[in-house]
Amino acid sequence: MGYASSFDSYQPIGKIVRIDPTTLTIFLTVVEEQSLARAAERHFMAASAVSKRISDLEDALSARLLDRHSGGVRPTAAGLELVEYAKGIVDLLQRLRADMSQYSEGTKGDVRVYANSTSIVGFLDQDLPAFLRRYPQVEVRLEEWSSPYIVRSLKDGLADVGLFWAETPHAGLDTAPYRSARLVIVVPERHALAGKTGVHFADTLDFDHVAFHEGSMIHRLSVQAAEALQRTIQTRLQVTSFDAMRTMVSAGVGVGIMTDFTVAAKHNRGGLCIVPLLDDWAGMDVILGYRDYAALPRAAQQFVDHLSTGRLPTG
Repeated sequence: MGYASSFDSYQPIGKIVRIDPTTLTIFLTVVEEQSLARAAERHFMAASAVSKRISDLEDALSARLLDRHSGGVRPTAAGLELVEYAKGIVDLLQRLRADMSQYSEGTKGDVRVYANSTSIVGFLDQDLPAFLRRYPQVEVRLEEWSSPYIVRSLKDGLADVGLFWAETPHAGLDTAPYRSARLVIVVPERHALAGKTGVHFADTLDFDHVAFHEGSMIHRLSVQAAEALQRTIQTRLQVTSFDAMRTMVSAGVGVGIMTDFTVAAKHNRGGLCIVPLLDDWAGMDVILGYRDYAALPRAAQQFVDHLSTGRLPTG
């Protein structure tokens, strides 16, 4: 038993009418001026070309739109009805062009941004609101991910712009500088390292650590530094957030390594001391990454331009 499609009995109801919006605009001018010649002057056209457009429009609609007389032209009943339609169509197209131009100019649109936790907590809390105030019709969809995942997502087209550690391998992406951060040791107020103006990473290895999860850049750099010293980190606890690290360090579980901007944003002097790490590797850069700046939506380009201090060569 078969089922007949509704398309099986479809019959075309007539020819497709193609109407040029420019012709509608000219028609409105003719009606306003009540003259083909004056309309032609306003549109910088020959009167014969205007007459041809009106004739083609009448043929397309199968209706006489203008009555010609010695003093000029006047619209017929059909012409008067077309005037109302034409005004609506021309107005709609003008609004459409204006709306679309906002996308091309970057004043309207949406930007998919993936950022690591340091960027969100330490920097974007000020930079993002400033961008949104400048471009109120741009929607930013911000998600927090690890730096390696951000790089993969950019290459897979899941995000327009990413903010991640420059130390993360990112070959094939265009990049721009964003912010620099420095790693610090966070310790309880009564800790042996509290109050020092700075310490080397080796000085922290005699104490228990509250460490970030193994996929984080800070954990990776810490492990590499310990291996270079032929030492191991005495990890008492691993956490996945800055809040958790701050809480556990304050409770005396161990010392923690964080970025200076992040701990400054979270620090409330609640029993914690911040001690800078003096090692060269403790200086880190957050960069902006994207697949191809020229191919980005204009709103995404505006986002990059707002946050960056200048684009870098392809990574």
